[in-house]
Amino acid sequence: MNDDGRRTKRMRDRAAGAAVMEQVVRLHTQSPPRSALARALGAPPIGADTAPWFAGALGEREVGALLDRLPEGWSVFHAIPVGTRPDASGAVADVDHIVAGPAGVFVVNTKHHRGQRVWVGERAVLVAGQKQPYLRNSDLEASRVRGVLAQAGIVAPVTAVVALVGTKEVTVRQQPRRVMVLRAEGLVRWLTRRPAVLDAATTSAVARLFDDPATWRTVDSSSDTLERFAVIEREVRNAQLVRFGWGLAAALGVVAVALPLIPALTR
Repeated sequence: MNDDGRRTKRMRDRAAGAAVMEQVVRLHTQSPPRSALARALGAPPIGADTAPWFAGALGEREVGALLDRLPEGWSVFHAIPVGTRPDASGAVADVDHIVAGPAGVFVVNTKHHRGQRVWVGERAVLVAGQKQPYLRNSDLEASRVRGVLAQAGIVAPVTAVVALVGTKEVTVRQQPRRVMVLRAEGLVRWLTRRPAVLDAATTSAVARLFDDPATWRTVDSSSDTLERFAVIEREVRNAQLVRFGWGLAAALGVVAVALPLIPALTR
């Protein structure tokens, strides 16, 4: 119980992408509102600094929905806070998803790269030709979870996973030794096909440990984050529709101008 008598929220109740959505809401609140003209033209309601966080939140929610399909015996936890201090952007490190089941513990790092080509090698992941720190970061997150288990006296294998969302093409030259990289849509199948290495008692002990808020740093989340993020998401979607409408109107205008000229051009 908290000091004010409220029951502490269990970690399994945290929504996928919760930490990233909090960051989106915070940055959006600090940005100046769009002008009436900008809204009429369908200008994006989120700034360039907010857009990557917004895409990340959508990716984490997509992976979270996929993980909900895991069969009985598996436990899933989202947006688990593991950092101790904010970074330059004001965000504190969190683990996107932790999955615990008969096949062990899996620390899943979601990366949303809509329409991009990804290359995977033994020591590097490249997105559109640019090297990304995904292997190092994922390995670090897995190490933190191993430390949590060790402190609790639980022996369970921990595997780091990078789940790619929305990619156009994924070329795996060689899987890294310490991190599994795969498309998000194949994640559940890959997990459920892993050999069982934990008995039911150990799996339950791991789930209880991860579910306990006292295991992790204090989570100070706004209760209306999901609602405020939903408002931003609607604004983004409406702006896209407005821009599409303007583009369609422009295309129809070109056709209307060109039609009278066609007879003369075909003579």
